[in-house]
Parts: sequence; C-alpha cells; structure tokens
Amino acid sequence: MARKQNLHTALTRRDLLKYGLYGGLAGISSSLWLTGCRKQHREKRPNVILISVDTLRPDHLSCYGYHRNTSPHIDQFAKDALVFENCLSHAPVTGSSIASILSGFLPHETKVFRNLPLPMAVETLPEILQRQGYKTVAVVSNYVLRRKKGWAKGFMIYDDTMSARELVRDAPERIAKHTTDTAIELLKHFHEHPMFMWLHYQDPHGPYTPPPVFAKMFQDADKKPRNIKLNETPSGRGGIPSYQKLDANRDFHYYVSQYDGEISYQDKHLQRLITVLEELGVYDDTLIVFTSDHGEGMGEHNYFFAHGENLYNCLTHVPLIMKYGRELTGRRTDYVQHLDIVPTILKAVGIKVDSRFRGLDLRERQGTNREIFAEMQSPPFLKKEIKFSLVRDGLKLIHTRPTNQYEFFDLKTDPHEERNLVNNAKYQKKVENLKIRLKRIRQENFLDPAIVNKPQRLTDEEIEKLKSLGYIQ
Repeated sequence: MARKQNLHTALTRRDLLKYGLYGGLAGISSSLWLTGCRKQHREKRPNVILISVDTLRPDHLSCYGYHRNTSPHIDQFAKDALVFENCLSHAPVTGSSIASILSGFLPHETKVFRNLPLPMAVETLPEILQRQGYKTVAVVSNYVLRRKKGWAKGFMIYDDTMSARELVRDAPERIAKHTTDTAIELLKHFHEHPMFMWLHYQDPHGPYTPPPVFAKMFQDADKKPRNIKLNETPSGRGGIPSYQKLDANRDFHYYVSQYDGEISYQDKHLQRLITVLEELGVYDDTLIVFTSDHGEGMGEHNYFFAHGENLYNCLTHVPLIMKYGRELTGRRTDYVQHLDIVPTILKAVGIKVDSRFRGLDLRERQGTNREIFAEMQSPPFLKKEIKFSLVRDGLKLIHTRPTNQYEFFDLKTDPHEERNLVNNAKYQKKVENLKIRLKRIRQENFLDPAIVNKPQRLTDEEIEKLKSLGYIQ
C-alpha cells in the first residue's frame, strides 16, 4: 500500500506562496482572506462537496438494494439525504463523463471523447464558483484526470498526487485512505470560507485489489466457481480484461467479491470524511453531491469487469445521492442525469444559471418526458464504433455506427436490457420518434461550435501508463 501522502507534494512552490501555504498549512496567515472576507461572512454561501467514485455501480450498494452489506456508511449518509434511483451518466468512461459533470454539457459539446484533455475553452463549475468568491479545491486519484490535461481549470488547489503504484501492475495510484487524508487536511483549513471541493476516488476501479481484510470480506468458499476466459486485450467482451487479471484466477465470483471489497474499503474512508465534517460543524450546512462517473460490466451482455465499450445500463446507470441540511430526504424514481449537477449547485448557492444548460434543478421533481443522451467512441483495441443512446420516459434507443444498428428497450419492464424490441410493431412509432430526437441532439451544440480539442501528443511514459490502466493497447 502507498505511504501517507503529503499535501504539499501536489502543489508547486508558486502555489504555496500564492495561497499562503508555504511552510505548512498550519501556518496559513489570517491576512490571506481579508480582502472581501467580511462581506462573504455576512452573506456566506454554503460549502459544496462533489464526490465522484470511479466505476461504482449503484446496484452494488446496499442502499440501492444490493444483497451484500458493502456500504454501511454510504447507506447511513443516504438516510439523511435524497436518493435518486434512476440517474444516468453521459458516457461510460471517466474523461467524457467527468467533463459533463463539471461543465453541464454533453461529450460532443465539450469534445472530450474517451479520455482526451479538457479544452481550455470549456468553462467549468469551479471556474464559475471561483469568480463568485469560492475557494476551489480538488483531490483526484485517477491518472487520466491529472492537471496537465486541463482538469485543474478553476481550482485554487488541485491535488493529483499519485506517487504509489498498484499492487498488480505498474500504474499510478492513490488509494482511498490517502485521498481522504488529503481531503480532510484541506477541509480543516478551508471550511470556514465558501468552499467548493471536488473529491474523486479511484476505488473501485480495476484491478480489484482491496486491502486483505476487505479482500476476504465477501468471498464465499461454498459457491461453485464459474470460470471465464482471460482476454489478451483490455476488452471485457467475453472474458476478463488483461488489465484486470489477478494471478491466474478465472472465477467470476472471486472478481465480484474483490470489486465489492473495494467498495467497502472506499465506504470506510468516506465515513472518515463525514465524521470530520460533523466535527467541524459544517455537515448540515454543506451541499454534498455523491455520484460515480460510470458503472462496470458484471457479465451483462457477456461483458465482464470493464467499461467504455457499450451504452447499456450496467455502464450508464450511476448512483446519485444529494444532501443539503434537512431540505433533501427520501427517494425519487424519476429519471435524472449528470447534466443536472451543475445547475443544481449553482441555483443552491444563488448563482444565475446559464440558459444553455439542458440540466435542471435536482431539488425539484422533474417530468416524465426528459431526454437523457449518452455517447461513446470505441477504444483503440476494438474495431471503430460510435454509439449513441437516448432515454425518454423509461424507453431507450441505442444507435451504433457505422453499422447503423439500432436497439430499443423498455427499461420499466426490462431494466437489464435483455429484450431488444426494435422490430416489435407495438413500439414502432416510439422507435421512430426516438430516432428523430437522437439525431437532433447529436447535431445540437449548446456550447460554442468553434470549440475544438486539438490532439495532444502523449509521451512514451504516458502511453505506457494508459496501457496499464486498460485505456489503450
């Protein structure tokens, strides 16, 4: 496991001097916040914490009905919050999804396809909040979100320290303990001022290697092994991706137990964060949004322990839990989306919402005819495919190019998308309507159409790291 991280390793000397942190966080000068501070204290806006957990499926959380007790602390948090049972992401990979979460726009608008850099021209939530006097800080633990790829835009402090290595491959890592350690250190020093924190946990992204206690927690020696093949590529189609390989183990149930162990490990350290918020007296005054970037295949459609290769619910259905004092409680079944996060936060803190945003305020129940769009481009190790999907009123259409293949599912009766109804005469009118809407949304660009994401050449070291993460071959 990685050693304890030092916050300062993630900040340049220039950063430390600029924000008064040089020489240790304990030495923050009281003069740091004097300018405009009195007005902010009189009209203090709530702190906002956005927590995104990489590769987390909602149906592997106890509060979403999972049969294993993987998430007791998330469950307790959910009891004090509003749980959205049907939240969808806009892409099955980290880069595209996080760009939509932070900007409020779709992948073809941000031009962040797969794990491309975030263009400088795309304005993000931290940039908006920083202009309004918020202290913006981030702690991220996924290599694709490193600062040099544009993700630090708008953040006063952007901690992307990943000095450790994964146990089964030479890939950068920061586990939940160290992610939380840094987040707590930042919270203690910034919680008294309007603060926006983005916290991105890498657990439970594969390879699934939780600490020993958590690795054993959900293993069932009495369960008959279900062996599946080991793939030679990072693809999860038909077998275990190469980057997920745990020794020579081929048992499906073992991999699921390790994924669940990763969730339980992250859950433990999320509780540490909540405990500190309570101790600081800001837990009930903070808007907390908890979600994941995308899901993970667990055998659905013969797809195992991977993501990024389809738009089925196993990859696009994500948890969303939101807490704001005692204002938000209960559960909602209406369909919501990641695009709703930015306008919800802006409205909650009293900032005018840009009319270009498709997203709506999650604090208000939405109608049944919302259109939720997702898209993906296939990874380099597969034959080139582009997929689009549209969900409206529980009906879902998937379009695959260049084969021009369509799939149509009724999620209300078939949540696992096992029955393709595209040729069912009963649904033909609805299929055609969704085709028209899908095409229109693909052609819409609510951002400046001039925004482009110019290709950036990866270094040899970056290529090797991304290969080890399963993002390229």
